[in-house]
Amino acid sequence: MNKNEFNEGLLGFLDASPTPFHATNNMSMMFINAGFIKLHEEQKWNLEHGKKYYVTRNDSSIIAFTYPQRKNYTMVGAHTDSPNLKLKPSPVIKEHGVVKFGVEPYGGLLLNPWFDRDLSLAGRVSYLNSQNIIKDALINVEKAIAVIPSLAIHLDDKANKDRTINKQTDICPILTTSDDFNFEDFLKWQLSKLDVLDVKELYA
Repeated sequence: MNKNEFNEGLLGFLDASPTPFHATNNMSMMFINAGFIKLHEEQKWNLEHGKKYYVTRNDSSIIAFTYPQRKNYTMVGAHTDSPNLKLKPSPVIKEHGVVKFGVEPYGGLLLNPWFDRDLSLAGRVSYLNSQNIIKDALINVEKAIAVIPSLAIHLDDKANKDRTINKQTDICPILTTSDDFNFEDFLKWQLSKLDVLDVKELYA
């Protein structure tokens, strides 16, 4: 593999992994293709020398390892997550003629760069099916659906001096001006694109 092939593969992986859940799922498929065997944390393991294994936790972290004859190991660690805006429980806020999401900054987030940018939505959706079994599905909207507008410069004379940002009130992404927006219907629509049609109830 040359440098260009490596870079293209890395960029493709990043594009397909907007959340830790997506990253873990994509890495799981890569490990399976490379001959790794999936383990389950709650079960007893019967490891065999010379084979390769991996295990996930909460579908958001992954550990992969080989089981060689020798007892020396090389260990490598990395994050599956990065600073982002997470939706709060029951995130939809309808006020002042707009519909917006209530969000919570995660990680060492720089707030200023999030203004006036096209924003999308991705993550794990948990739902109850008609057999009353809780299932999970990963969604990735993959297009702009919201924006955090900044105040016009002529209305903010302190923008270039000592501008402060309230992370609870100033960075709520605006989705629409239509009061008819229903977040549950939106999520069901996203699930239907994945052929997930047996949805009895959604979980926050």
